[in-house]
Amino acid sequence: MDMNELISQYPAIAAKAAEMGKIKQSMFNKKQYASTIDAWNALSQEEKAKLNSEMETAEVVMKKAVITPTAVCFINEGCFHVVPVKDIIWAYAHITKESVNFIPTNKVHQVRMMDRNGNHYNLASLNTLAFSKKSPATDFLETMSNILRPVRPGIIYGYSKEIEQFCLGNLPAAVAKVDADSQIG
Repeated sequence: MDMNELISQYPAIAAKAAEMGKIKQSMFNKKQYASTIDAWNALSQEEKAKLNSEMETAEVVMKKAVITPTAVCFINEGCFHVVPVKDIIWAYAHITKESVNFIPTNKVHQVRMMDRNGNHYNLASLNTLAFSKKSPATDFLETMSNILRPVRPGIIYGYSKEIEQFCLGNLPAAVAKVDADSQIG
């Protein structure tokens, strides 16, 4: 079944998805597209209905993602991802500085996230000029934290080598810590 058909039963979700971009399977994203359909089907009818009602007032952040107390939804490579908030473990900003002949030309701001299964997602990406003071990825994380902290306060935000080693080196311990800090069993 096509993802567009699946979400068409929920008009607010379909409208936000259309606002974020085009959902389309191609020969390059078949596996990822199938996994997004599986993730969508794993949601209960109640979760889908709740997400649909939250989507009516939710804002699109960085043109590619919507954050609600139920799930983080985003479009990446033509696939509509829905990651339940209960599965989010870690989110951080990643900034890449580009240069030509040692002259800064561009900054790429990305927001990355990891779930309880160890899956990594690139939620959104935005380019700014090399000397821009804007920090869209950091602003995104702040918005995400403000929306999700009341629902799941244990989510780890930010990046450091220690956080990376903790989350990637011992995923079960990271999941247990986030669940305990969020008081979810």
